[in-house]
Amino acid sequence: MLNRALVISTLVLTSVTISEGRPSPSGHPTAAVAIAGDFVADVVGPYLAIQTALVNDDLGPVAAAAAQLQKSAGALGADGASLAGAAAKTAGAKTMEAARAAFGDLSAELIAYADKTKQPVAGKIIAFCPMVNKSWVQADGAIANPYYGKAMSTCGSSTRKL
Repeated sequence: MLNRALVISTLVLTSVTISEGRPSPSGHPTAAVAIAGDFVADVVGPYLAIQTALVNDDLGPVAAAAAQLQKSAGALGADGASLAGAAAKTAGAKTMEAARAAFGDLSAELIAYADKTKQPVAGKIIAFCPMVNKSWVQADGAIANPYYGKAMSTCGSSTRKL
């Protein structure tokens, strides 16, 4: 019975340590662990909502999604500061042109953050538009260009998986 309690306690401590990235209840410090699921849901999710809105020439959802992304990126600490700044610029865009320009900066920051932190983002690719010389992240599949929207939605190519 004592061995079983020890195993259960160890599993609970490990779970707390990994999932929260804080010191374990025993007081031993642990390395902070960024949880990929949170990054994907809280950062990549709103980013993809912006990308989809721009592909559809719909400025409506951009500000709210960018504001959510800004909040989530701010929670990433110093590494997420540039990403949060780019999201704020996107949230403040008042025209489709301004939103697309800000989205280019947001895309560069998202890609840089994911590369730097080695965040696993399954099923997403980095695509590139030669017309504006900018990249973006999208779901794997057919190209959906946010920089030209419906006018040239298939312009570009996949460069690599994120």
